This record gives sequence, C-alpha cells and structure tokens, in this order.
Amino acid sequence: PNSTAAMAEVGLTTAELLSTCVEMVKTFAPSKTTVDAHVADFVAQLRNADDTDARFLGQVMYGVTRYKKLLKVFISSLYFKHAGETQRSDQTLYTILGYLVLLRLEEMGFTAFKQLALSQENIKMVVFLKFAFSKENLTEWLRPEWIKLYDPNFIDTQIISKVLVFEQQVAKLQEMLTGRMEGEAARKEAAAEAARALAEGRGGAGQHTTPEPFALTQPKPRLMPLPEEVIENGFKAKPVPSSMYKSTSELKEKVELDQKKDANRMLTKQKYADPKVQPFNLRVASRRSNLQRIKDEVEAARQAECNFDGPKANPVPKHKAGAGNVRLNSAAILREDNLYRKKQEAEAQMLAAYEQELRDSSEFDAWQARMRAEDEEQRLAEVERRRIETLLADEEAKEARLRAVNEKRAIAGAMKLESDANAVKREQEAEAMRLQQKALVLDVQAQRERPAQAAEEMVRQNHLKAKELREEKEALEERAAAEAAAEAERRADLIRQIRALELVPKVRVKTVDPTYTPQHGLLEEMSLAELRERLNSVELERQREEEAKRNDIISAKKERDDDLRRRMERLSAMRELSAQQATSKRELAKRAQKEAEAQRQGRLAEAQMKVNAQMEAKRAARAREEARLAEELKQIKLKKAFLDADKEAVERSKFESLQGGARRELIARQETGIKNATNAAKIHDKETAQRLLNLQQEREIHEAFLRDYERRASEHQYDSNIAEDTLQASRQMLKARLGLGVKTGLPTSSSWMQNTRQPLQNTGRPFDDTLQQTAPRVRTAEN
Repeated sequence: PNSTAAMAEVGLTTAELLSTCVEMVKTFAPSKTTVDAHVADFVAQLRNADDTDARFLGQVMYGVTRYKKLLKVFISSLYFKHAGETQRSDQTLYTILGYLVLLRLEEMGFTAFKQLALSQENIKMVVFLKFAFSKENLTEWLRPEWIKLYDPNFIDTQIISKVLVFEQQVAKLQEMLTGRMEGEAARKEAAAEAARALAEGRGGAGQHTTPEPFALTQPKPRLMPLPEEVIENGFKAKPVPSSMYKSTSELKEKVELDQKKDANRMLTKQKYADPKVQPFNLRVASRRSNLQRIKDEVEAARQAECNFDGPKANPVPKHKAGAGNVRLNSAAILREDNLYRKKQEAEAQMLAAYEQELRDSSEFDAWQARMRAEDEEQRLAEVERRRIETLLADEEAKEARLRAVNEKRAIAGAMKLESDANAVKREQEAEAMRLQQKALVLDVQAQRERPAQAAEEMVRQNHLKAKELREEKEALEERAAAEAAAEAERRADLIRQIRALELVPKVRVKTVDPTYTPQHGLLEEMSLAELRERLNSVELERQREEEAKRNDIISAKKERDDDLRRRMERLSAMRELSAQQATSKRELAKRAQKEAEAQRQGRLAEAQMKVNAQMEAKRAARAREEARLAEELKQIKLKKAFLDADKEAVERSKFESLQGGARRELIARQETGIKNATNAAKIHDKETAQRLLNLQQEREIHEAFLRDYERRASEHQYDSNIAEDTLQASRQMLKARLGLGVKTGLPTSSSWMQNTRQPLQNTGRPFDDTLQQTAPRVRTAEN
C-alpha cells in the first residue's frame, strides 16, 4: 500500500493492524494450509477490516513467507546482540517490522512507518531501530550471512543502501522515543514518591502539587500538494539478453573457441616460463636470503595451530592378573560371599542327589560334548564344500561376465542412436516453449498499467471514509473523557478518606505472666514456667536414650566388622583356589585351541588342493574339448579341401557331418534320459518310504484310539453299574417306605449296555458316537 496511515484510519488502527499481522503470522501452519487459504480465512473472521487492510495483511504474509531465510538471519543477530533487552515472545513482531524496514520502507514511506513505531512500546522500538538502522550491523553482521543466500548486488543496492537513506530521520525518531521513555519514568517516580509520602504521613492533610504538562496546541500536519506528474513505482525488468535465443550449434562453437583460447594462453605461458626463452637474470634472486627459512618457520607455526587432535595421553599401564591389591567395601564382600554360598549349596544339592539316586549327568555331558564336536565337524565340512562351490562358481561367473559385456556394448550402441533422436526432439520442444513464453511476456506488459488506475480510485474512496470515521471517533473520545474524569474524581475522594482512617494511631499494651494459667477448664492446663520445666525433663530423657542407642550402634558395628573380616579371609582363600583352577583351565583351553587350529589349517590345505585339482581338471577338460573341436574342424577343412572336386564326395561329407551331429544329439538325449530316470527312481523311493511311514503313523494312531476307546467304555460301564445300584437301592427304599409292589418295565442301564454293545461291535461305528446319540433317551426313560 502507498499510504498505511490512511488505511489504518479507515478500518483498523495502526496498533490493531500490527497486532493483527502478528496473530496472522503466528497462526499460519504450512503443513495444514496454503498462504492464500490462510489469509482468506483470517480476513473473513475480522469484523472492522476493509479491503485495504486485507490487502496489507496479505502482502505482509506473502513477504514474511517468501523472505523467511533473510528475516531469520536478521532476527537471530538481533537477539544475539540485544539478548538482555528483548523478549522471545516479540519474535513475530520483530520479524514483521524487519520485513517492512528492509524490503518495503521506500514504497511505504517513513511517515507511515513512524506511525507504526509510535503505536508500540517505546523500549521495543528503541532497541529495534538501534539495530536495524546501524551501518555496522548491516555491513559487518548481516551482509556476510545474506550473501550466502542471495545475490550480493541485490543485498547492497536493494536492501542496505535503501535502508541507510533514512538514517537521519530514524535518529530523530529515536530521540522522540527516548524522551517519551524518560517522561514515563519521571511520572512513575513522582507517583511513587507521593504514595510513599502519604503512607509515611509526611506533608499533612493538605493538597500536593502534581506537575501537569502545558496544554499547547498541537500543530496539524500540512497536506502535501499532489505531484503534477505521476511517479511510476512499477517494476521495470531488464530486456531479455540476445544470447537467450541462440541455437545449440552457436553455443557449442563459442565453447570450442573459449577452449582454444585457454589452450593458446597456456602454451604462451609455458613458452615464456622456459629459461632459454626468458633471458633476464635478476641479481636480487642470486643474493643470499633467509626468506625461505622464515616462510618455513611461519608455515610450521601455522601447521602447529591446526593440530586439533591435541596431545595424546600415554596408554594405561598393564597390570598382571592378581598382582593388584583391591580394597573391597562391605557390600562387595557380602555380595561375593553370597555368590560362593550359592555355589556351595548347588554343589551340596548335586552330591545329595548323587547319594540318593546313585547317578549324575557326567555321561550325558560327555555324550553332549561328543555330539557337539561331531556337529562342528559337519559344519566345517559343509563350509569347505560351499567354499569349493563358490570358487567354481566364480570361474563360471567370470566367463558369464565377458558375455554380458559384449551384449551390453550392443545395447549401448542402440541406446546412443535413440538418445540422439530424443535430443533433436527436445530442441524442437524447447524452441516452441520459447515462442510461447515470449508471447506471454508481451501480454503481461500490456496488462501492467490497469492495477495502478484501480489503486488510485481505491485511495480516493478510502480518504472519504477516513474523514467520516475521524469525526465520529472524536465525538466518542470527548464523551469518554468526561466520564473518565468524573469517575477518577470519585475514586480519588474515596482513597483520601481511607488513608485518613489508616493514619489514626492506636495504642496496644499487653503484659505476659509466666506463672499464669489460662483456666479454660482443660485437663492438661499449665503455666509457661511449668511447660519449660517439663520440656527440660523430656530433653534429659531423650539425651539418655540417645546415649544408649549410640552404645548399641557401636557394638553392632564392631560385630559386623569382625564378621566381614572373617568372610574376607574365607573369600581370599577361595579366590586363590579359583585362580589356580582358572589358570589350569586356560592352559587346557589354549592347548585344545592350538590343536583345533592345526586341524583347521590341515583341512584348509586339503580343501585348497582339492579345489585346485578340480579347477585344473576342468581347465584340462576344457582344453581337451577345444583341442578336439579344433582337430575336428581341421579334419573337416582337409576333407572339404580334398572332396571339393567331385559332387559325390561333397554329399558324403555332408552326410557324415549330419550323422555325427545326430550321433551327438542321440548321446545327449540318452544321457538326459538316464539322468531323468535316475531322479524319478529316487523320487519314487522317497515317496514309497514316506507312504509307509504315514501308514505306520496312522496304524499307531488307530491303535491308540482303540485303547482309549476300551478304557472309556470300561469307565462308562463302571459309572453305569454304580448308577444302577444307586437307583435300585432308592427304589427299594421307596417301596419299603410306601409299601408298594409296583414293578417297572424299564430296562436297567447295565442290561441296556450289554444288549446294545454287541450289535455296535458288528457295525464298525465308534461306540462313543452311538452312545452320545442314544444316551439322552436312556436318561429320559430312567427319569
């Protein structure tokens, strides 16, 4: 915008506009929304913002996002140099002000920026202006970091030079803000002094003189006359360089010309560097000089400063095992003693188990060690086999690699032809794109003048709206000032009355009698003197108890030290014994390791010899095959040379060649058939063995099922007999009690089981399935 002051008066005030910008930048989340969507949503939520305010907010948001890296360097330097005068909560405010000062100050005008600065706190603006408009900060602190991100010409001409233009005006603004700060500090000090005087009662009840500023008439700003000629603020781009639309052939010729120039320059330099061509001999060069020695000393000193590793410490001395004297604390002694006790308990349990069971795990341990040794031998043999296969596969891979290289060369030739065709196609597409972009540039230049006319019309309408809002605002401020003055007068009168009441002195006198009893009717009432005597007696009793506890602690500590000493002696003896046993074990382990290493070396040598033999055999077989083929080719050539004369010889040679090929094909087919038949026989044997194993497993499962079935049948029969006996006993008791002779026609469970089981055995169905189907009917009949 060209006039931020007018814009602030129309919709939002200057302070509200700046705080709204801060809130908008803080609430922006790049991972959730875009800049356009965020600005549109944020402006839609504002109530009293007009189109100019929305445009200002959008431009600030776009600028802060676009120049994020430049502003980050600016804010980091600001907080580094003024860490004690700034707050982290104001980072967004400083970022927005930095964008307006560095990139938009010339377009916005210093008057509008001055209104923005005066709407904020004085201390914040003094710190910001002192840093942002300092030539030392811009050239020495910020420029070295900015040129890492942007073009140095852009930094010098578009940012630093345009900011330093307003250096004198900023100095006057700093003086104004400093005066405001001093005035506020003086008013706060005077108010504090008056409050202290009233609190201390100095000055009586009279009225105090309060300094007030003179009611001077504020000068109205003069209206600047409109310029006769319209100042164009539009951006003018540089013309397109002529080299942009040159063809690839011209660029290639230019590159070749530059290469030839460089080659000629190097040849000329080498020519005149030769002492034969350069006849000049300076006497200064033949004089004695210590320049080289001084250079070497300076270079050595600089190299010594570059030693970033620092002095290396000596290695830790190696102590012999068991030679050091280690002092253990009580916790270590008890922990080691507990460990030895656990080992002793485990050994005692092992001995007790051997005494009770007359056996131990020594045989199993020996078998386990033997099996592990065999497994290790098998693993090593498998490793050697795989190693031999790997070496053989490597030889085959080398030959395959040569074949692959030849194939790739053929493919590369075809791809090169295809890439040449694609290059021609890309040049045609690039030429069409250049023509399209050139037409677009002409269209954009034709549409550039329309936004300026619309902006002038918008500014005129904003001025009219601002005038109406200013008049309404002045009336509201006058009414609010009158109400505030009346309220302040009422509050001041109330404060004077309260302070007058607080200044009235009060006399309070109270004496204390240590022998006085409150007489409240409580059971344990006593005077202060009696309380002190009782406290003294309680303190003497506590001291006696403390002395007794101290004696008990000393005796317990002595007993514990004696116990620890005895444990330490026992542990030392055990440790020496363990060291001797460990030494013998290590020697045995080393001996076994040496033997295993010797065996491994023997296996490696044998495997290497085997690999070499196989490789030599393959090479010999390949050489014999090549010699045979060469001999056969030679014979074929000789026969062909002798038999070329007559037709019958040629036909016979052809027939023999076809017969030889058929014979070789037949031999290969027979070998393939024999191999396939052998593999099929092996697979058939494996399937037969697996089928027999499956039949045996099914037979075992069936036999287990029959045994389980017989067991459950006997259990069910036993439960049925018990239920039948119980039912008959209950029936007899019921008959005896009622005197009835009624006979039941239902079969008992045992007779039903005997009658039912025989036919089920003939059917072949599982007895339990039939029993589960018929048992509910039997239970219903019995009930």
